[in-house]
Amino acid sequence: MISFIKKSLRPIEILYIFCISIICLFLIYRVTPVSGIDEEFHFYRAQQVAQGDLFAQRYPSHMFGGGLDGNILTWVRYFNANRDRHQPSDVNTANQIASNLNNDHKKREVVQFPSTASYSPLMYIPSATGMVIANIFHSNVDTRYYAGRLGNLFGYIFILSIVISILPTGRLSVLALMSTPTALHLATTYSADPVTNLGALLFLACCLRTRIIPLEQRQVWLRAIIILSIPLGLFKLTCSLLSLGCLIVPKDSFATPKKYIYFCSTVVGLSIFSAIVWNGIYPFDPAHYWNTGGDPKVQIHTMLSHPGAFIHEIGETYRVGSHWWWEDAWGRFGGGPEPLFFKVGEGTGLLAASLIIVLALVDQRSFHGRRPAMILISIGFLYSLFVLLAFYVGFTHLGENTVSGLQGRYFFLSAALIIIGTTLLLPKQKKLYSNLSSIFLLIYFICVTHVCIEATGIYAHIWN
Repeated sequence: MISFIKKSLRPIEILYIFCISIICLFLIYRVTPVSGIDEEFHFYRAQQVAQGDLFAQRYPSHMFGGGLDGNILTWVRYFNANRDRHQPSDVNTANQIASNLNNDHKKREVVQFPSTASYSPLMYIPSATGMVIANIFHSNVDTRYYAGRLGNLFGYIFILSIVISILPTGRLSVLALMSTPTALHLATTYSADPVTNLGALLFLACCLRTRIIPLEQRQVWLRAIIILSIPLGLFKLTCSLLSLGCLIVPKDSFATPKKYIYFCSTVVGLSIFSAIVWNGIYPFDPAHYWNTGGDPKVQIHTMLSHPGAFIHEIGETYRVGSHWWWEDAWGRFGGGPEPLFFKVGEGTGLLAASLIIVLALVDQRSFHGRRPAMILISIGFLYSLFVLLAFYVGFTHLGENTVSGLQGRYFFLSAALIIIGTTLLLPKQKKLYSNLSSIFLLIYFICVTHVCIEATGIYAHIWN
């Protein structure tokens, strides 16, 4: 796989990935521990997986969780306490706590964290691996914590490199989209988003790859698509929709139309089956976990009995939300109350969005086709609708004018599919305008760097 990546990545892509990796290393250590977007709860799940407990424990009232290392929890609670008091955290104090805990006997504490305990362990393999390695060397709790962040970053860089290596079109624009400052922030904390988003894109990249390789070489890619359809359903229930990307695979890859239908049915069926099985065992009910006041049964009844009002609410959500979803996906940092939650980069957001579009135009396009383009664009829009439906049913309470609980990061996959699909409507372009693409990617990187520096400047006042 490493040799394939080295052979397939272009110099401009290697250089860009290396540069964002440097930025990410700074973010890992400059962002206050457990202050990332929902990081506290993702950390609990990663810690659980690192301990070898792949399946969460059940508790009354439809809650999930498990026993976790009490020493590292004590260290984490120092930051949580400062967060709740709206106070900064001190590096020296945190180091002293970690040093003291190193001499304490190991203990386990039961913690309930249903919002992430219900997630598949797949998304936490990179961060859990980092923690396991640190445990092998009997590291302090703070070292183990940062090892988990480093593991998540390594997983992000590795999967991103694979995706870009496989994609036959839209590579620079997807590379830019998946490395917004918010995306880098997620990759350098314990978030499950990097593996979820890039894992789904890996499946779609394999589907697209079959359009440009000779018939005799497609079998290995067809097997990969079938295998990847299973984790696709385990990432999130909504991700099973992306299994329809198998329709991109050329029909001439199969001896008969019946075998093509069988292949597509197998891929979609495996994805849906894995999603249903996992969510049947560990149902995800955010309205219950986060006490939003929502009731899925009431929302479903309202949707079916008052379809006009439902459609109006969905339309209003698109109208109101579209203008800020990108701002949120571009410069959102932190998941706690202020000052640990903030948005920056408003001045560069529009420029960055424009650069992503320009990069799609100047990049190589190995093939074009109306059918695969319309499939990807349709799936992209449908996926955004599925996200809205999920939050309408599982988060929003009756009477709200728009669907609540949405964040811009939920639409990374929709945007990627629409961008790739749009490039397929353009004429084939074998030439890479290297000078232009280098200039535009450099400008984009400067925008990303500027926002990340601004964010670390804010963190410097609350973690010093």
